[in-house]
Amino acid sequence: MKSLQIFALKSSKIVDWGDSVFDIFLESIKNENFEIEDDDVITITSKIYSMEQKAAVILKDVIPSEEAIKLAEKSTLNPSLAQLVLNESKGEVYGAVYKAILAKTDYGLSANAGIDQSNCPEGYALLLPRNPDNAALEFKNRIKDALGKEVAVIITDSRTIPLKKGTSAVAIGVAGIDPIIDEKGKRDLYGYKMMITTRALADNLSTATNLLMGETDEKMPYGIIRGLEYARAHNVSVKSTLMPENYCLYFAPLLELINKTNET
Repeated sequence: MKSLQIFALKSSKIVDWGDSVFDIFLESIKNENFEIEDDDVITITSKIYSMEQKAAVILKDVIPSEEAIKLAEKSTLNPSLAQLVLNESKGEVYGAVYKAILAKTDYGLSANAGIDQSNCPEGYALLLPRNPDNAALEFKNRIKDALGKEVAVIITDSRTIPLKKGTSAVAIGVAGIDPIIDEKGKRDLYGYKMMITTRALADNLSTATNLLMGETDEKMPYGIIRGLEYARAHNVSVKSTLMPENYCLYFAPLLELINKTNET
């Protein structure tokens, strides 16, 4: 039998602009009388790193383009927010539905390029944090310096799955753990050789802690997973989780359809 322990850590305060994500974490575990152990996996919601980095925009300062206005009409979003989606995705948008624009960023496909207005001050829009791999590595190293523990760190963000209701979570930054388990070449119970199977370890861990961390007013931006057997890893990046466009089950057919439409 296998098991894991999953904890959600209540923040000692609401993270404000420029606050240290690490310092608040230390204060929070002290308040909860919680001790970090070697090989714990710490997950951190990307929003509080956006707050630390002040990765945000005042919406009224954004002037929407004609394309943004059209996207806003289709999605019923603020035109300035639609413009930010265009900016953050470098124009790689593939359609819109109610309150969401499908956009591609450095972290794959997402709603509204990961831009969020929830859990941030009124009038602002939070962008995704810059260099989340670096943020995860810095946090990992500071845990080692401050507590003497070797941990893995994952920066998480919300995502949806095609044709499924509800949000889950994915990794957008990693340190200390390989985010992918490659099963290719292994055999199943009946001897069938795995040809394409990989397991999204960091994404699965992100979703596991997201169950406790929540999406609204829980004030639990940190998760801790204990009991996971994994090999400590160095020089890892969330980029290794990205699928080439022409191999993606969802994206490759979408591109093909768009190209055919453009040809007619």
